[in-house]
Amino acid sequence: MSHKFETLRTSKAYGRIRLRPETVKLIKEKKLPKGDLVEATKLTGIFGAKRTGEILPFCHPIPLDFVSVEAKINEDSVEVFSEVRGIARTGYEMEALTAVVLALLNVYDMCKGLDDAMVIEEVKLIEKTGGKSDWGGDLKGVKVRVLSPSEDLKRIALQQLKKLGAEEGTDAEILVLIGEEMELKERILSLERIVTLYDFRRDPSGVSSEIKVGRDEKGTVVVIIPPEEDKVKFFFDTFGGLLRSLV
Repeated sequence: MSHKFETLRTSKAYGRIRLRPETVKLIKEKKLPKGDLVEATKLTGIFGAKRTGEILPFCHPIPLDFVSVEAKINEDSVEVFSEVRGIARTGYEMEALTAVVLALLNVYDMCKGLDDAMVIEEVKLIEKTGGKSDWGGDLKGVKVRVLSPSEDLKRIALQQLKKLGAEEGTDAEILVLIGEEMELKERILSLERIVTLYDFRRDPSGVSSEIKVGRDEKGTVVVIIPPEEDKVKFFFDTFGGLLRSLV
């Protein structure tokens, strides 16, 4: 199972199709033989966003909470803007891009009998929010120390921490204990509950060996992880960057 969070995610995309000015004039006057181009283009884009998982073989269907497609008519072009939002573990880039591409193809289809010089160009993603790049953070410059009876688990944890930008040092701001216990002065229960939830969803059989997060007498952030390689990797892959907010 993916370790990604289900979060509110948004993606926006853009595209443009060049047309002859006389074709644009017909669009503005709603005199195309196939009808109102703007409304048909909006509906086509929305339809495309909703059917992305069926069109692209490696794109899994995900729930959509909001889809918007707008068409702007210029003197020699039509610009299309899409926005897709929802709560999921992955972003909505492909849905937003598919909405724009199909909307532009609709413009082409409705105008092909009148304009043989059309060019679809500059389809691109213009914004993506809500993923790990927004909330994940890193540990650049943060001093860490790892203690464990297992040198292998210690090495794995240090590799994960260094990948996040942390630096090993005795004057640690974050202390990681793997297979060891410590009496914590403060438990950070809000984070612990989230970690437990995602760990349970990942592996329900491991519910009896929970990961603990808190602070010691000196205020150092302490993470206590059971001596299991998959739990070490899971915690730092999924929550490692969030530790910066506790330092």
